[in-house]
Amino acid sequence: MGTRSPKRKKLTVHILRDKLGLKPSKELIEMLKKQNEIKSKIFKAIKQKAKTVPEIAKETGLDTTTIFWYLMTFYRHGLIEEVGKTDEGYFKYKLKR
Repeated sequence: MGTRSPKRKKLTVHILRDKLGLKPSKELIEMLKKQNEIKSKIFKAIKQKAKTVPEIAKETGLDTTTIFWYLMTFYRHGLIEEVGKTDEGYFKYKLKR
């Protein structure tokens, strides 16, 4: 028997096109790509070890405001969790398993 390739997650642009009959603009496609790149950078940074916003910023090269906004969105949707606080008062975040 042949091996099956793993089922890939549908991209947002494909969902818009297939389910809603919409053709996303080039601007929307670029914005979604940028958002996915940011998400990937943040997830990669906190995958192995919990980190603070400044630590994630240093590792990813993203500004702290952007990181904080994404982290709060991920937190709201249950993708990450808070796992303590530093002596300086920064919360540490990690991916939920």
